[in-house]
Amino acid sequence: MRRSILLITHFYPPSDMVAARRPAGFAKYLERLGHSVTVLTSRAWGRADAPAEPATRVIRTADLMDTGLNWRRAQLKAWSGGAPASPTGGADYATGVSWPARVLVPDVAVLTWLPFAYAAARRLARRDRFDCVITTSGPESIHLAGAALARGGLPWVADFRDGWGFESLHDWPTAPQWAADRRLERFVVTRADGVCAVTEPIAVDLRERFGVDAVTITNGYDPDDAERGEALAERPEAGTHTMLHAGRMASSQRSPAPVLEALRLLDRDSPAVAAKLRLAFAGPLTAEERSMLEGRDVADRVRLLGSVPRSEVLGRERAADSLLLLTAGARRGEATGKLYEYLSAGRPILVLGDRTEAARIVADADAGVAAPVDDPAAIAAALERLVRGNVTANGAPPEYGYPRLAERMAALVETARTRAAQRNRIR
Repeated sequence: MRRSILLITHFYPPSDMVAARRPAGFAKYLERLGHSVTVLTSRAWGRADAPAEPATRVIRTADLMDTGLNWRRAQLKAWSGGAPASPTGGADYATGVSWPARVLVPDVAVLTWLPFAYAAARRLARRDRFDCVITTSGPESIHLAGAALARGGLPWVADFRDGWGFESLHDWPTAPQWAADRRLERFVVTRADGVCAVTEPIAVDLRERFGVDAVTITNGYDPDDAERGEALAERPEAGTHTMLHAGRMASSQRSPAPVLEALRLLDRDSPAVAAKLRLAFAGPLTAEERSMLEGRDVADRVRLLGSVPRSEVLGRERAADSLLLLTAGARRGEATGKLYEYLSAGRPILVLGDRTEAARIVADADAGVAAPVDDPAAIAAALERLVRGNVTANGAPPEYGYPRLAERMAALVETARTRAAQRNRIR
């Protein structure tokens, strides 16, 4: 049955950020299933008249993060890949938490965007009579708009792209903030009519802590991206093996240091193999990352590409000999959206973080190899296997394509509608 769905997301194209791919994938393929999707998003990631991707109805609201009140606007632009990398050294963006982010619970968007999103969502809901609202986080405060609409009777699905209280990136300085954060998490999870998470460890945590029927709907890839990869003009250096890393690192507590240390070990123990390896990094860098990657003993093996358009990134992923996926190593539920884009490229993947969900997915898909993030010798051994051509990759598993994932989200929408009907009868 055709449903009218309101999808509320902070990140959305034309932003090239990987966080924008999940809501875009759902919007595009839910529409292909016959549903009508209205996307409510922030103007910070695209002008009001920016062409939407996919071609769905997009409403962009004001966001204080995109005004002069945000004294870190330049940092935001560089972090999101909207500014070119510095050709003369220095940092593209800086890490660190601003003072509002250490004060506002659950996140800064509760002040900068939620008031605008909530007002727009209420207007749209009164006018269009949606069959369901989907809120997808982070930021977590986005779910409060869904909770408000659900209070008026609208079925609501809460989609978690990251754990909230599970393996949280929050580091609140006071006990009352921790308590408020936990109360808000419980309020959202227990009141939503449907709950889903991007990895099974996150879904298991939600089921165990809150007793809800949380399901796993992973991140994914868009099969149409195979046609968007830009052909590269330059040819790879003969006799070399190019390993590409795409995306940010420090902002998600990841670092290139382990792979650089492994390269040094490989240079010492297997110099002929090390001489063939080239590491390419596409994306904005911090000053510390740039310093590491431009180190005198590795600079001739490292190429910094800077922030490049998505079409070029897709082309480079398909042209690379292998792909590097960094994780923090300590979060079991970590499986960034970039992983599924890598799977779609069909190149062998090296995952740093052998106990993460990303490593399990790569192993199950027979798409590469994993190594502990804190074991340079094991990483060096994996690099040698890749350079020697001893690691292959199968094609992208169809279950991770957004056509299949949209079908699962559509099924969850129906479940949420059934539960909302029961909830409204009880009232």
